[in-house]
Amino acid sequence: MKKLLLLLFFIGSHFIYAQDISVKSKTSEIFKDNKKNTSLLFSESDGQGGFITIRQYVNSFTRAPKGYYIDHYDANLKQVNETEIEIDNNQIKGLMINNGAVFILETAHDKKADTFNFNILESSISSFEFQKRTLFSLNEDEVKKYFGIGIGVFFINNGFSQMDSNPFGEVTFSAKKNFFCVNFDIKDKESQTQRLYVFDKNFKPIFGREFKRDIKDKLFQYENIDVDDETGEIYLLGKVFENNSTRTKKKGKANYNYELHKITATDEKSVSFSPDENFIGSLFTVRGKNSISCAGFYSEKNDYRYKGVCRFNLDPETLAITQQSYMPFSEEFIKDKYGKVKDKELKNLSFKSAIINDKEDIVLNAEEFYVTTHTSSSMNGGMTTRSVYHFNDIVSVKISGAGELLWARNINKRQATSGGLMEYLSFSSTVLGDDTYLFINCSDKIRKISKDRIEFKQGNMKKANLYAIKIDNDGNYSFKNIVDDKASDVSFFVSQGIHTGIDGSEMVFIGRKKSKKQFLKLNIL
Repeated sequence: MKKLLLLLFFIGSHFIYAQDISVKSKTSEIFKDNKKNTSLLFSESDGQGGFITIRQYVNSFTRAPKGYYIDHYDANLKQVNETEIEIDNNQIKGLMINNGAVFILETAHDKKADTFNFNILESSISSFEFQKRTLFSLNEDEVKKYFGIGIGVFFINNGFSQMDSNPFGEVTFSAKKNFFCVNFDIKDKESQTQRLYVFDKNFKPIFGREFKRDIKDKLFQYENIDVDDETGEIYLLGKVFENNSTRTKKKGKANYNYELHKITATDEKSVSFSPDENFIGSLFTVRGKNSISCAGFYSEKNDYRYKGVCRFNLDPETLAITQQSYMPFSEEFIKDKYGKVKDKELKNLSFKSAIINDKEDIVLNAEEFYVTTHTSSSMNGGMTTRSVYHFNDIVSVKISGAGELLWARNINKRQATSGGLMEYLSFSSTVLGDDTYLFINCSDKIRKISKDRIEFKQGNMKKANLYAIKIDNDGNYSFKNIVDDKASDVSFFVSQGIHTGIDGSEMVFIGRKKSKKQFLKLNIL
């Protein structure tokens, strides 16, 4: 009892424990599918308090995608409708709800015609009777494809530079889904080439352009695309390597620049900016009301270490750089992580999300992720090797529109699996107003670690508690158990949480225990 009181005193003195977190949860009835292994890909509000989801199911042995479940649940999480789409050389790339209709965006490979067709599957919300129409087609021999196969100890491929492309393309929506861009990587070894098609929410074509950068394909690393929600204009970010080499470091300096390209129906302009004396492993582009920003993590050592965060603000019309800053992690952040101040850079950060609010503050969320390999010998002289996937500390950082570090927090967390429980690990996040929310599965036994810090422990993921962690505008954080394992029949795939709307106030999760499945809807109040 004394230990419990001490822990509660410690928690109360450093955090606002649960009192300021208001999250409403609602679950569907338990159900079973014909296919055991499913994952949540897309979710959209139906406009009446319910939602429509798309789940992908896979082959239990090969884990290859086999088809999709489409579900409609009402505001009380009662199932209204369902249907199934089998995979036949096709991939679903997006979901839209507009004027009482459901639109599924799909790329299909027509082997007879040797084309990739970008299709819209349309149905009323009530019927789920989908009709298909094609928006455009590409010749198969134009599209870059990666091929790789393992034969014994040998691995054969057609070039690792092909791995950044999906032959079925990529779909990027604008902030409020008024526009979307379909992006195909085009086969061209001498130039970086991408075919871009922009449509409005009524599927009217706005423009189609071919982006071509006069540089060998392997020397251009595509980062991401952002679509302007008012005009449909595209901002394409790439990392361009120098000295005809993909080495990230040369003579002690970064061997690359970043390029941002603005692409419209009639024009294209670009700007190049360097990491100065630093190293930036990757950047992410987000569009605010008054600027286009590129944000990420930087290092003073190499591309794979992290000393702090950086932000570049650019004029959305001229692409002139209006502000840039490099902000090292704060002492509070380092103490969160290590228990004391250290002159030490982070490593193994996996970028998760970049979210911009109405004030043009940017929240970056990342996670310490790495894989360890363990080999052991058996009694009969054989060798066994297994890989362990580690999902550790969460890094959350908020940068002001002026490029100042508002706060940086390290959430101590330890999770690991040999592969069987991957969906239950990691986290999901959202931003609502000035507050950042993180959702994790963990044990209800919050562990006290050195220097008066706490750590969220893994526990039994098949019987896990779902916690909400809230970081307020001042960087203070609190946490609350919002789904207790004792009151739930399943554990939820916390890494697959999806927003159903544009304001970030509602998220949907899918959960499973053996053959039992259940949807969970969270509303932040």
